[in-house]
Amino acid sequence: MANKKNAQASETALENAVKKIVQTLSDKERRQDQIIPLTREIIRDCALGIKAVHAGDLKETERKIDEIEGKLVKLHSLDEKLENVSQQCYQEYAEIKCLHAILTREPIPTYEEIGINLIPWLSGLADCVGELRRAVQLALSEGDAKKAKYYFEKMNAIYDNLMVIKFSSSLVGGLKHKQDVIRGQIEQARSEMLRSA
Repeated sequence: MANKKNAQASETALENAVKKIVQTLSDKERRQDQIIPLTREIIRDCALGIKAVHAGDLKETERKIDEIEGKLVKLHSLDEKLENVSQQCYQEYAEIKCLHAILTREPIPTYEEIGINLIPWLSGLADCVGELRRAVQLALSEGDAKKAKYYFEKMNAIYDNLMVIKFSSSLVGGLKHKQDVIRGQIEQARSEMLRSA
């Protein structure tokens, strides 16, 4: 009789554990269903903001950043324990914030200052180098060597700072690959600047 009661108690505990898991996963799925379209909107807005940066329309860029930040407030309320779903949009946000700061000659904001985790910030900062290379090319095409030099110096500063981060990809995601890409972008920009001199 005692064995039967123990077996029933064990089955009840198992059923309760599974019910709790189903409830937890159902909640995560519901939030994920809200997060995914929101992250897509934010990523599109970041792309439009970066496009505005390169077009020289800083007012539009700032308008987009304000719009993105409003959407990030909603995202923060949804993505607790689901940050992996929204990491790409935080990375894009870091990229536009860092790029905007550089182009307006302000200090690059830290991950704490923009309210995101350090890994998407590092990735966004690394991606910013590609946009700076594009800014170098635009400045050179306009004959503005001084502006091109400024952007190139910022590319180097980002590279020098990111290169001290030497950890496994299990800790820093795809940063190692991005570091390699940055190295190539800097060499290409250096060649372009030498050719234009």
